[in-house]
Amino acid sequence: MSQVNNKELLKLIDKFVELDEKEDKDLEELSKIGHQLDHKILECELIAIVNNTEEYNEILRLIVEDENNSYFIPTFTDIEEAKKGVESLSLNQNQWPYEFEVFSGIDILDIGIEDEEFVGLVVNPYNTDFIFPKEDLISAANCNHNH
Repeated sequence: MSQVNNKELLKLIDKFVELDEKEDKDLEELSKIGHQLDHKILECELIAIVNNTEEYNEILRLIVEDENNSYFIPTFTDIEEAKKGVESLSLNQNQWPYEFEVFSGIDILDIGIEDEEFVGLVVNPYNTDFIFPKEDLISAANCNHNH
């Protein structure tokens, strides 16, 4: 597995959250950083948890509990975050054989884009828990400028 390093992405997420929590929000700045984040997540290498049995090979999905049964694809910014995810989900290699696999954000979007139940990516669930909605990711992927 390549060395995944997403410090720049995490700094940008922190900056967005900090601005969003201010009482007097700068909506223009938030929009600008949000757009940068959408591009950044598509470029980044991210870790996904994949079921690796011979008959079933699929990225783990986190179900959103609603009438549509939608799901997020959980992504992790480093191996330690991925291990926290496995622990939080109580995944057992004997019951649900898994492996960590590195994908670019755009590759993960390509996997879920045609699925109507896919609602977006969530980064470092159980810690950062930052959500990238599918519509925003599609918009960034179709954007003709970068940041």
